[in-house]
Amino acid sequence: MSEHKYRTVIHADLNCFFAAVEQQANPELRGKPIAVVGGHGRTVITTSSYEARAKGVKTGMAVWEGKRLCPELIIVVGDNKKYQYTSTKVNEIFCDYSPEVESFGIDESWIDVTHSLSIFGSAERIAYLIKARILHSFGLYCSIGIAPNKLLAKLGSDRIKPDGLFIIKPEAVSKVLEHTPIQELCGVGKRMQKALNMMSIYTCGELGRCEEERLTRKFGIIGKKLKEFGQGLTTRLWYHLGKKTK
Repeated sequence: MSEHKYRTVIHADLNCFFAAVEQQANPELRGKPIAVVGGHGRTVITTSSYEARAKGVKTGMAVWEGKRLCPELIIVVGDNKKYQYTSTKVNEIFCDYSPEVESFGIDESWIDVTHSLSIFGSAERIAYLIKARILHSFGLYCSIGIAPNKLLAKLGSDRIKPDGLFIIKPEAVSKVLEHTPIQELCGVGKRMQKALNMMSIYTCGELGRCEEERLTRKFGIIGKKLKEFGQGLTTRLWYHLGKKTK
C-alpha cells in the first residue's frame, strides 16, 4: 500500500477497440460505418465504429438490425490475434509509466501512477503522453480517467468518449457522485440497478447515504461493499499484469 494519503490511478479505455484496429489495418474502412462480428456466419455485432454508432448501431445488436439502421454498414470478421497483439503492445506502453498495471479485458487497463508523479510531473501529463504514444504507434484513441482509486478512474474514463480525459480529484469525489446514476458504477449491472431502484436508490449519492444494514438485508455480504462504492471507496488489491501484489 502506498504511503501517500491518496493514490493516483489512471484508467485507459481504448475507444471502439476492435473496429478501430480494423480501420487502421485497412485504410479503406476509415471514416466508414463498420461492425465487427465474431466469425463468418455470426449474426451478433461485437462492436461498431463511431460512424456506425452515430446511425444507432450498437454492440450486441443483430446484424440485420444494424443493416436496417445503417444500410451502408460494412461487416468485418474479427481477428482476435490482431487485437491481442495490439493490446499487449499498448500495455507495454503503460508499463513505461508504472509497474503497477492491471488489464481489465482486452481494451482497458488501470495504471497506478502514485509513485511515478515525481518522475513525470503529474498524472495529467502522463495521460497525455500515453494518448500521444498510442495514437502515434497504433492510430487509436483512448479515453482516460484519473482518480484516487480504480472504481472512480473507470467512472472518469467513461465520462467523455472518444478521446476524453476526465479527472476526479479527492476533494471532488462527493460532488461528482452525488447525482451520478448508480448504473454508471463498474459492477452495477441491470439486475442490481433494478433491485436498487426498487429501494428508491437511483444515484451514487443516495447509495452512499443508505443504511448499511438495509443494504446487507437485501444483498447480503456485498451490501457493505455497495455502500462503499456509493461513497467512491474501494479496497481491491492491485495486480502486476496478472501477479497479485500488496
